[in-house]
Amino acid sequence: MAFFMDPGAMFLGCLGTSEQKFLVKLIETAAKNGYTRFVEPCAGTFAMSNLAVQNGFKPSQIECSDVAMMPSVLGYAITEQSLEPLEIHAQGFTDEELLDPATALYAQLYLRTSKNAGNEYFYNILMDLKLRREEHIASINQQIETTKNLLHGMSYRPMDMWKHLDEVLDDPHAIVIANPPTYFSGYEKYYDTQGKMVWKEPEYELFDPETGHKKFYDMCMGRKALVICYQEKKPGEAVGYTIYARSSTRADLNAYITTNREEEATMLANGKKIKRPSESKLEPLECSMLPRDYEITENSKIQIISIKSAEAQYYRQLWTHNFVGSSATFNRAVLIDGMIAGVFGISKMQATSLFIWYVMKVPHMTYRLGRLLYMLAQNQNFINTILDDLEREKVTKVRTAMLTKYPENKEVRGIMKLVNRQADKNNGFKLTYEAKITDRTEEETLKEWLRRERQWQKNRAKNMK
Repeated sequence: MAFFMDPGAMFLGCLGTSEQKFLVKLIETAAKNGYTRFVEPCAGTFAMSNLAVQNGFKPSQIECSDVAMMPSVLGYAITEQSLEPLEIHAQGFTDEELLDPATALYAQLYLRTSKNAGNEYFYNILMDLKLRREEHIASINQQIETTKNLLHGMSYRPMDMWKHLDEVLDDPHAIVIANPPTYFSGYEKYYDTQGKMVWKEPEYELFDPETGHKKFYDMCMGRKALVICYQEKKPGEAVGYTIYARSSTRADLNAYITTNREEEATMLANGKKIKRPSESKLEPLECSMLPRDYEITENSKIQIISIKSAEAQYYRQLWTHNFVGSSATFNRAVLIDGMIAGVFGISKMQATSLFIWYVMKVPHMTYRLGRLLYMLAQNQNFINTILDDLEREKVTKVRTAMLTKYPENKEVRGIMKLVNRQADKNNGFKLTYEAKITDRTEEETLKEWLRRERQWQKNRAKNMK
């Protein structure tokens, strides 16, 4: 038995042939469309990096990370780093022996097999590993050299996925392909040697698929990098935009490939040239903007209309100084008395929720129009216009996420509930908010919003005295 069955087997991971074929075209097209940074967190056996280097990316454009010892040893070998900083120690092996990558990988294979030696099958494997030790080490070394020839020039760090994502998500030239564990403590259970082998592992957070994919896309939505993620979920429970699915991978689970930008990823997977957001022709609507001093009353007419991405981007760029050219699946404009007051984007994210990507509004001297837009986006009548009958039965809430230097966002306070707050080294905080869908009309929403605004203005005036 060899450590890897053949020189290419280590790259297969858990992806089936059809998933790999789908990703090959996506990666190949991305390399031709301005993506110059390929990122593989949770690198494992470097499956995605192998596909990348064979389909348009140079090894120097590839960066990988992982928190497990096996990929770290292999990553250090590929990048010709000494294993000494990893501080590997193993029962039955000298520290000097473990500075050799092939021996270190053999030691881990031997020791994790030994924990199951009470089973006849694993006992026979263990005996074969023991009796043909030098042959196995030589075979592993051959695999390392093959891998090094393919990927030499890439970068590798033992690093938590969340930290790596934080570094790269604001790079518009980065494509991230992540394959986190498909079950809780997956890597830990697979590589467990029951303490017979230890190393200086990096600090990291255990990935729980029950909650991890939601956290993953809360972090990735609206960011500049294109993100792709493999998941195994029950039907209808995939998180993010699903661009590929295959049924019955195991038990009652399906395989899903998801993304933070559906339209762009789908075009790439179909081999089509994409236009980057900055290349889009921005278009205004054929209506005037709400004046800064316009008085809004209970009798004002509220309309939510569908608009094109280029129209939404026109106003987003007009009303904000740090415009990021991402787009939602559904872009909407809010008109007040026939004049545009704001735009927002919303998308289907999970089986039970919708995700508000952005809310942008016309500057106003008196009113906080953003709060009105968030309230309108929560209305069942509006949500019914973008969901089918089956989805309407399942979707019960809307979510949004934002980066801010403050621990709270006042624009949604009292309208949505803060459900997650994370420190962000570049921006201060990453905030996630959530609200239940509300059964009210646009007219009722306007009246409730005006009531809250008048109370807010009254309180503000009182506090200023």
